[in-house]
Amino acid sequence: MKRIVAIGVVAWVAVAAACSSSDPPASGSSSGGADGGSSGSADGGAEGGGGTQCSRQRDDLLVPIAKVSTGEVTVLSTSGKTKTILVDASAGGTTGARTRPRLYLNLERAARVDVTDPDAFTNTDWDLALKRTVIYTNSGDGGSGQGGAVKLVKGFASVTDADLSGAKPEKFFDADCNVVPTPIGDPASTFADWYDYDTATNLPTPRVLTYGVVGGTGKKYKVMIESYSSAKDGGAGDVTGIYRLKVEAL
Repeated sequence: MKRIVAIGVVAWVAVAAACSSSDPPASGSSSGGADGGSSGSADGGAEGGGGTQCSRQRDDLLVPIAKVSTGEVTVLSTSGKTKTILVDASAGGTTGARTRPRLYLNLERAARVDVTDPDAFTNTDWDLALKRTVIYTNSGDGGSGQGGAVKLVKGFASVTDADLSGAKPEKFFDADCNVVPTPIGDPASTFADWYDYDTATNLPTPRVLTYGVVGGTGKKYKVMIESYSSAKDGGAGDVTGIYRLKVEAL
């Protein structure tokens, strides 16, 4: 009889241990967590928010800086609903960019959002993050917002709300949290092909494209990049990373 009881106790302990080891992770975590699990909602973004579970890989890729950008955002002109704005995303030039934060842009206000890189991951007030040639939306692997973007090979004036049906959230990683980069190693963002590289001038030259953009809170815009090296008056300048953008809410 004692032998039967002892066996029963051992069996109960074994079952309890098995149940304990298979408890689901806490809400909001993944099996890989910060050490490299699945990317969770890779399709989040434009379809209702997201963020990434590949947090360690995201930090390695984006190198977040715990500072607020000092780059200026200036409205150059307004015509009806269209604004032309200057955005200084030069970030200290090619040599200083790695130690400078991104500039976070609110398209509705045409204003900088004063948030650090780490805090931007959970902030929904910004719509576009810009630093040098890299631009991405507040969505998916780029942020916790409802954003996304779609490249449109059509004139700015002819873009409508319906064109944004193809907007996608940012997806910098595959399902195993491996980086999916551009050929030069930048994040493969929704804006990754906004420019051609001019070998004569050694400068990125904006392509004739319009981007449909869903902002961090779900509002819709159309954006055209007109220049990457603008002077303060909007004319041609000699400092790269200073964008002239045409923006209109939809």
